Amino acid sequence: MKKNLHLVDRIIRGVIGVVFIGFALFNGDYLEEPVLEVLIGVFGVLNLISLFSGWCPVYHVAGISTYKDKN
Repeated sequence: MKKNLHLVDRIIRGVIGVVFIGFALFNGDYLEEPVLEVLIGVFGVLNLISLFSGWCPVYHVAGISTYKDKN
């Protein structure tokens, strides 16, 4: 897995991941569908995985890379 995410993309994904996981866990009675809560939580976790790995499978399939090599 070759890195394909720039630092800014990774930071944005981190924020999105934390917000979505928090919403899935602490949404109260706003969402009454447990399946939707799980899907939102999984989306948040996948964003955090991309944050830590620096690799996005969707970018890979689409042939997109925002990663800037320091060389």
